[in-house]
Formats: sequence, C-alpha cells, structure tokens
Amino acid sequence: MKYIRIAAIAILILAAGTYGLGVVKERREEDPSRPVITSDREILEISVNYTEEDLLQGLSAYDQEDGDLTDQILAGEFSQFVQEGTCNLSYVVFDSANQAATLSRPVRFTDYESPEFTLSQPLVFTAGRSAAPLSYIGAWDMLDGDLTDFVTQVESNISYNTPGDYSFRVEVANSLGDVAEITLPVHVVEEEKQALQIRLSDSIVYLKAGDSFRARDYIEGLYDQGGNRLSTGLIDASSQVDTSLAGCYEVHYQAEDPDGRQGETWLIVVVRE
Repeated sequence: MKYIRIAAIAILILAAGTYGLGVVKERREEDPSRPVITSDREILEISVNYTEEDLLQGLSAYDQEDGDLTDQILAGEFSQFVQEGTCNLSYVVFDSANQAATLSRPVRFTDYESPEFTLSQPLVFTAGRSAAPLSYIGAWDMLDGDLTDFVTQVESNISYNTPGDYSFRVEVANSLGDVAEITLPVHVVEEEKQALQIRLSDSIVYLKAGDSFRARDYIEGLYDQGGNRLSTGLIDASSQVDTSLAGCYEVHYQAEDPDGRQGETWLIVVVRE
C-alpha cells in the first residue's frame, strides 16, 4: 500500500510539472503587445447620409507585432444621443493573436433634425361622425426613416359631436432617443361646411425660421361633391404663420361658389429654429 501511495504522488507531481511547463511555454509564445486605435480628432462630424468610410475617418490602428491594422478597424453601434445630434460611436480591431483594442469617440451629425410628423389628410372632421386622428398621423426621421408605427397619442380634448377647435397631442422617438412631440390643431365642422372640397398639396409643412411662405402655393384644387373642378380663385386663405418665430401655426382656407355651397380646411405649418 505504501508503494502505491508513493507512485500516485509521483504521478501527480509529474502531471503538475508538465502542466506548469505548458503554461510557461504558452505565455512565452503569447503576443506580449496589444493593438491600439487612435483618432486624429476629438469629435467626428458627418452627414446623416453617412457611409461606412465616413465613420472611419481620422482613425488608425497599430500593433507591435502585426504593424498597421487601420484597414481592419470595425465600427460598432451608436449610443443614445448625449445631446441633440451628438452621440458616441464605438470601434474595435483585432490583432493576429485575437487580442482586441477598442475606442469610443463622439460623433456629431451636422445636418440632423428631430423627427417630423406627417399627415395623410387635414385633421378636419364632420360633426356627428366618429374619427380616428391617429390613423392619419405618421412620422419620418433622418436616421431611421419611417417611424409611423411608433407614433403614440399623449392627450386629446376632441368632441366629435360638437363643432369647434380642438387639439391632439402626439409623440414619437427614434432609435437614438430623440423624442419629438407636437400638439396638432383639430377642427370639427358642420356638414354644410364640407359641400366643397379644398385640396391641398400638403396637410402639414415644416419650415425653418426665416423661410418664405405663401399660403396659396399649397392650394391644389377646388371641387364640388360631384367631383367637378372649380376655380381656385374662389378660395380665400387666412394665414397666422410667422416664420420669424418657431412654433406651430395654421392657415385657414375657405371657399364659396355662386350657389352658396361652402368648404373649408386647414394647413398646419411648423416653424423650426
């Protein structure tokens, strides 16, 4: 029994020695250096219509064993916005020993603007008829494209049985965390005010402060209930738009034909700073 114990101990010592030699050899063969990514700028400025090459501007990567690894740098994911139009972007590169280097730097989109809301038709409804304003509201974003499925109602004070002016508040967020909100004016009108149809080229328009604006430029046509086209000269436009001040405005269009039939609608104009 004694000799068996001695043999077992010897085997364990031999195994431990063999393992130790393997670890030492592996450490000797391991690449002692790691790659490094550097940037020649503190912040990267790009357009929202960027390319993969744009994301890699100003970067270089070097490894003591492998040399220049710049062409092997990979761009990762954008962070949420740290301020409007600016987020962080991560990068990674690997050397031949599969050792990684990472870098994170700020990225600013020079032409970024928050998501815009769209309307498939004016928010004008006939009294006594139910309606679903949210179904007419969409949203579009420079980075994510169509955000219509993510538009949510925040609040509403609409009474569809009583003619009057109301509001409908909605919001939407893009993938980088920018939340856009707007309170849209809604109008409930008597049925006789819809005997004529005033068609507009747009139901909502976004302008920048200082842009020119002509209300009549958005008139597309005037039609009676039989679909007959009438002169757009019958349409009067009353505008509240002040492009010198950011805000949400309206243009009220009204028409009446020689037979006394009337029609009215509204265009929403959003002025951004």
